Amino acid sequence: MLSPIEADLVRRDPAVPGLATVLDNESFVAALRRAAPQVDLRSAHITYLQYKPQRYARVACQLDLAGAELDLDVRACRPEDLARRLEDGGLASVAGPLGQGRIVLQDQALVVSVFPNDLRLPALQHLGDAVKRKRVLRELVPDCPNLWEGELRRLRYRRERRYVAELRAADDGRALVKAYTQTACIRGKRNAQAFQSRGLLRVARLLGHSESHRLLAFEWLRGRLLLDFCTGPKMDCDALTGTGAALATLHGQDSADLSCWTRETEAADLLSLSAEVGFICPQLARRADALARRLAGQLAAAPAQHCALHGDFSASQVLVDDDTVAIVDLDWACYGDPADDLGNFIAQAERNALRGILAPRRVELLKETLLNGYASATKRPLPERIDLYTAVEVFRRMRFPFRGREPDWPQRTEALLHRAEQIFNALA
Repeated sequence: MLSPIEADLVRRDPAVPGLATVLDNESFVAALRRAAPQVDLRSAHITYLQYKPQRYARVACQLDLAGAELDLDVRACRPEDLARRLEDGGLASVAGPLGQGRIVLQDQALVVSVFPNDLRLPALQHLGDAVKRKRVLRELVPDCPNLWEGELRRLRYRRERRYVAELRAADDGRALVKAYTQTACIRGKRNAQAFQSRGLLRVARLLGHSESHRLLAFEWLRGRLLLDFCTGPKMDCDALTGTGAALATLHGQDSADLSCWTRETEAADLLSLSAEVGFICPQLARRADALARRLAGQLAAAPAQHCALHGDFSASQVLVDDDTVAIVDLDWACYGDPADDLGNFIAQAERNALRGILAPRRVELLKETLLNGYASATKRPLPERIDLYTAVEVFRRMRFPFRGREPDWPQRTEALLHRAEQIFNALA
């Protein structure tokens, strides 16, 4: 059943007639049962929601089919876009427990695709078949024959964007395999070759690539996730200090051919986000717009920076081993302001504190320890604008509660806005 705020959202967006169905698990299950009455469909759970007001809503969903899990991608679009969407998608060639690989609910302009059918990640259909997978892996990692008959364990999947899996061989050899869109594969390969392990810092070596299948294979890096050190019973300050030093080493590399995250792009992103949040939570629209413009103004007035960045740096992107710190997932690496990486890391801690995952008093200790490690490695003053970027990145996280379908997502969205306002106002 839709909450009052969700019912109001549906009322204000008649352009997407299937929006009410994808927001309500019970309605979605009922619609699927009508389309596939032969299956024992018990429940559905939304794991991710991407919403562009008055254009489309995309949902990642897990079904319970007679006790087994099945992953679906559901796209609710405008009726006038449905024909083009079906034409672009072609035929779903891999059937599944629902019978067909794709179900179309014409009256609601809904397209339901069953994994591994993915228009922009066609390699998934090959990786899911044992015979085809071996041929693909021979092409992907020709110098690692022990991996050719390995098994894949999915780690992350974002429909039509990226698939990440652990590839494990019988001899326990391992690699990380990523499937990309065409453009992202080019960027991912370029970024993977832009950085080198140096000193404390480790980055995963590129083991192989397949342009035809849009696949990259990386060295498997061992270590414990830094996020566990941050949120455990006792925070490991040495791990955080080492992380700061490793990030400084990454920032200090002269990496060629990275894209640029410009001041103009930063400002446009903030204004677009404020419009999105303002539509979803109209009671926050004025505050979100006002803060977005103030943040964008501060960034526009700052000098351009040309430092090699991770681009999405957080405690979820760091693996700590005995004597090394691995910084992983360089797909969004770019040139920009080094304060952005540092601010993004701190912003994750701020959000975790708001969610009750991290004690609020730890946020300042985490920040201080990370920055001490960074400054010790560079032997220079810290980058300017770290607090500004912390406010920016907390603000950007305002879309996360709705996207993740978190309980009390309107209140959590407002809490993030309030915290971003507090951090920004403290700059004065």
